[in-house]
Amino acid sequence: MQGRSLLQTLITNFNIENLKNFFQNANESFTPSGDDYSHFKDETQLNLSQIQKIGEIEFNESERLIVIAANIEQELTTKSGKKQQYELARKILKAEYYDAGIFVFYDDAGHFRFSLVVAAYSGTERKFSNFRRYTYFVSSDLANKTFLNQIGRAEFSSIEEILEAFSLEAVSDEFYNSFKPLFDEISVAVQGGKQSIQLKQDFALLFTIRIIFLGFVQKKGWLGKDERFLQNFWTEYKTHFAGKDKFYKEWLTPLFFEALNSPPGRKVKYQNNDFSEKTESILQMAPFLNGELFKEKDGVDTIGLWIPDSEIEKFFDFLFQYNFTIEENTLYDEELELNPEFLGIIFENLVVKADGAVYTPRTEVDFMCRIALVKWLDKNSSADKRDLYYLFFREGGQEGIYDERQKQGDFSTAQIRELIQLLQTVTVCDPAAGSGAFEVGMLHVLNEILDNLQNRNNAPQDLKQKTS
Repeated sequence: MQGRSLLQTLITNFNIENLKNFFQNANESFTPSGDDYSHFKDETQLNLSQIQKIGEIEFNESERLIVIAANIEQELTTKSGKKQQYELARKILKAEYYDAGIFVFYDDAGHFRFSLVVAAYSGTERKFSNFRRYTYFVSSDLANKTFLNQIGRAEFSSIEEILEAFSLEAVSDEFYNSFKPLFDEISVAVQGGKQSIQLKQDFALLFTIRIIFLGFVQKKGWLGKDERFLQNFWTEYKTHFAGKDKFYKEWLTPLFFEALNSPPGRKVKYQNNDFSEKTESILQMAPFLNGELFKEKDGVDTIGLWIPDSEIEKFFDFLFQYNFTIEENTLYDEELELNPEFLGIIFENLVVKADGAVYTPRTEVDFMCRIALVKWLDKNSSADKRDLYYLFFREGGQEGIYDERQKQGDFSTAQIRELIQLLQTVTVCDPAAGSGAFEVGMLHVLNEILDNLQNRNNAPQDLKQKTS
């Protein structure tokens, strides 16, 4: 487990030497370097003070991996400069003719993005993976469990093995395999009311899904602008009422069914509560989520069931070891942290599919959104159907890999204007909306296609802009 220990050191004290130490431990063939790559700075819009080659690994005669570190002058965040970072990585790989690269962008505060870009081959042609598809954002302010688990135990013996450490499927499996035994324990521990095994499982499922959902809500800053609201909520309770077993009944119940289930401005429990003034104010102004998740479910929430403090604490300790990201992954772009898609994965795995609870995989969502838009535009625009298919669908190849020279549809300036106006005003309806996967998927596709159209050389000047 030395790799994990070196990673922890890197997180708490990021510097180039610690980064080199990790790679030297990961593969004895790692050759350290200090070559200056700052001549690539002019090819990016990033504010970089330094680009340095940390070293390389030659796996065999046909596979080489380069490791690059780049210092960003401004604060690095989960969103900042990812597209520009990818473009820089791609240019370096093309110029240096490596098969893959690990690119570490870092700021002076020690935050860093740890990403993998891999070259794919089609005959003598080279294609490149989308940068966001394989990436972790790391900070000493975060828990970083996924990064520590996946990279800390990764085999750096080949590019294929490294790819496993950047696999969203592996991240999902690891989370669920750890979550399921804890969920079973919570189900058994449910107290109060008339109980059956199924009823206790239903109650535990609602509890866990609600808490995970609130992890994303607090990440958005919607609970008093406090990204650790739930952890602080628990700490406040525990300070005064540890072992009293009333956190669910007297703290979570008003949070779920009053604060989040009514318009902002209403004080929870009519001021008859044990909350601090600050917490009461946050609950009073909590967002009205106006959905089924925080409505009392008859026959489950209304019969006096509750969960002991000890089980809630175990669940909180487990859950908040993970970093939450509020960016829903797309077909090509994957942030390897706890994302909204996990709610669907958990729900589908825990609820019997025969009852109709099936989470549609992201690839199928993406395809259905694209084909629906192509069919609609074919009926409502002057564009050729073949060009619409080129616009909406990447040509075949390795998942996450694209060739920037592939056909993307040939449209006149007038047709580009027509398509943009249609896509900006389209109405999309999903009558069976559940987790919102189709709605989010459609927004991703619309944003991608509008960005493509608005940045073409022959796009109308008044429409030539990036979509937000």
